[in-house]
Amino acid sequence: MRLKVYSILFIFLLILAACGTTEAEDTITTTSGKGSKGSLHLKASSGVPTEHFWDRGFFAPLLKEVEEDSGEELSFDKFVAGELVELGNEFDALNSGSIDIALTLMGPYDPQRFPYTEVVMLPTLGSDAEMVTEALENLMKSDHVIANGKTFYEIEFEDKGLVAFPNPATEPYVISTTKNKFEKKDDFTQTIRLRTASRVHEILSEKLGVTGQSMPISESYDALSRNALDGIIYNAPDWIAFGFDELIKHTIVDANVGHFAGYTAMKQETWDSFSTELQQLFEEKAYEITHHGASLTKGETEENYASNKEKGGEIISFQDLDPDLKQHLEAAIVDTWFDWIEILEADGFAGNEIALLWRDLLMDAGGTLPQEILDLE
Repeated sequence: MRLKVYSILFIFLLILAACGTTEAEDTITTTSGKGSKGSLHLKASSGVPTEHFWDRGFFAPLLKEVEEDSGEELSFDKFVAGELVELGNEFDALNSGSIDIALTLMGPYDPQRFPYTEVVMLPTLGSDAEMVTEALENLMKSDHVIANGKTFYEIEFEDKGLVAFPNPATEPYVISTTKNKFEKKDDFTQTIRLRTASRVHEILSEKLGVTGQSMPISESYDALSRNALDGIIYNAPDWIAFGFDELIKHTIVDANVGHFAGYTAMKQETWDSFSTELQQLFEEKAYEITHHGASLTKGETEENYASNKEKGGEIISFQDLDPDLKQHLEAAIVDTWFDWIEILEADGFAGNEIALLWRDLLMDAGGTLPQEILDLE
């Protein structure tokens, strides 16, 4: 009799345990976190600090508004300043599954796998963050065929199993030096070392006649302080954050040496785990807030120029340069476009096609380019 009672109790406990396991499994999300039934909790990684305008003007408000408007059906753990994944390694981290969202997918750092994003860094005679952000959004959405029957978005992202959205473009990169002042063409010499951010800037440096040195911007302050660099190619709104406003003495503006483009991206399977309503919410917020971020950084340009001037810096307009120097700079801008196109074509990519599309989108957004680029066919 006692044996029968124990047997019945044992079976009853097994049934309770099985029910409990089923209920617990029902609360586990299909992504990297746990939450209430039906919720998604994702790891989002940024390689830049919270002071960077990408975080202040895009990442933080995007994640906050998506969380709130979804009723926390979609929530995030945000890691910044490369604490989880170092800047530039986000694509591999997505593929390994160590993160769910890459807030700083840096296409220009990886031209072999993202060959067409560099087009945003081609120099202009007039452009700003708002113009380029508009042009980049239209590039992402364009149905214009670049190569093999595919669009820019399909080649750069869909073929790699990614869903991506444009981060706000930076303000224009400009040429700044700590000692050397460019007053005539011959002032550009190989002895002058400028920090570069991409292959495009390395081409431009060669055309100008200076020595380009590829270097993370985070290392550039120290290099300038030790005279290991003579100047930088970088955007002004970040000067104060990095301390460059104290070191830079001469800057040429209104001859813009490109803008930097990054993306917020995730794997297609992560995106597919969103409901239709969540997908629509995330996409709407991403494209809305990216323009806010562009306006934010544009508004901080004059503040950084003023801080630099207070510390002895000089801001010189391209329009006020010696005519021969103006011609030298404009020729370098044109030649950089042509050389970049040739390099892509030699590597089997549609360099001319993407350059033409970007030129037209940039002009539609209000940009200014040399006549030789307008005449490209």
